Amino acid sequence: MKESAALVRQACAGKRPARTPIYDILANDAVIGHFAGRPLDGSDDLGALCLAIGRGLDATRFLLAPSADGAVSKDRFGNTFMHQRWTCWVSDHVRKELEDWVRWLPGEIARLETEAPVTPAARAAARQEQAELLQRLNGSVYIACTPSTAINEAMFGYHCGLEILSYLWADEPDLVLRWFRAIEAAQQRYIGRTAHADQAALAVIYSDVAFKGRLMFSLDLFRAWGFFDDVARICAACHQNGLQVIFHSDGYIMDLLPDLVAAGIDGLNPIEKAAGMDIYEIRRRYPQLILAGGVDVSHLLPFGTPAEVRRETRRMINETGAEGRLLIGSSTEVGNDVPLANYLAFRDEVFAG
Repeated sequence: MKESAALVRQACAGKRPARTPIYDILANDAVIGHFAGRPLDGSDDLGALCLAIGRGLDATRFLLAPSADGAVSKDRFGNTFMHQRWTCWVSDHVRKELEDWVRWLPGEIARLETEAPVTPAARAAARQEQAELLQRLNGSVYIACTPSTAINEAMFGYHCGLEILSYLWADEPDLVLRWFRAIEAAQQRYIGRTAHADQAALAVIYSDVAFKGRLMFSLDLFRAWGFFDDVARICAACHQNGLQVIFHSDGYIMDLLPDLVAAGIDGLNPIEKAAGMDIYEIRRRYPQLILAGGVDVSHLLPFGTPAEVRRETRRMINETGAEGRLLIGSSTEVGNDVPLANYLAFRDEVFAG
């Protein structure tokens, strides 16, 4: 939307804009079809998605086009993925046993450690790609700089997973730490290529490190791995490039928040109510944080009534966005289980001011 960038800037600066900006990921056929004015029929689904975002959202960080049910693909490491409409999963890991990882990792670490620095040409190409995408989104903000913490990249980028990572740490701690440091350096290069404040003055750190009600790891283990130092370096690099940083993790991360704030994060996403996160308590404790998301998509948006959706949306705007710093949206993404009527009730309430 034409006014989106200005609304997002005002909100992130701590000024309540004319209306609260909407920040989300769309993975919903009915919602996308409604705003695009045409269905997702496989002819140009990315084009339809861009139209829907440009008409329905003020900011997003991920363009997720649907896949054909049963489609199969491989990632750059050789893992096989099975696709089903709006989701996919690893159906066959190329490295299945701990020993496979212990043999493979030294070469991958050496590759990361010898990667060339970011060139001005690569940085310019990334900026141009962002500019072209923003043009397709009709003024809506696309957050292109989305670095991962080393823990997140190991588990979900490499698809090492929680179990293998735990065994690696028990048997090969020095190898794990060297891997993490190599990933961190690669992510710093990624920031150097993709951080362009004139295109979008926000970055999102990907770091899913929690379950419902608890963290995946102890605070002592986070510190042993250098997790908070990693977050601090990411924040510093993004800040140097003029970007504010929103930290993303599903699950319950209240026990991490004091250290994350000390590391320099500017905001938090997605604030998952079903996992025990309370956006109102977070606003009271951390009035300086940009809160992105917050509207319960586990229960309220799929199963509530339009009136209930409107009521919670209004409360959230009034109680957490009175001084800006709110990018309202779902507590992860708008999936196909959200009825169009409920999404429109949410959006209409936001546009009511």
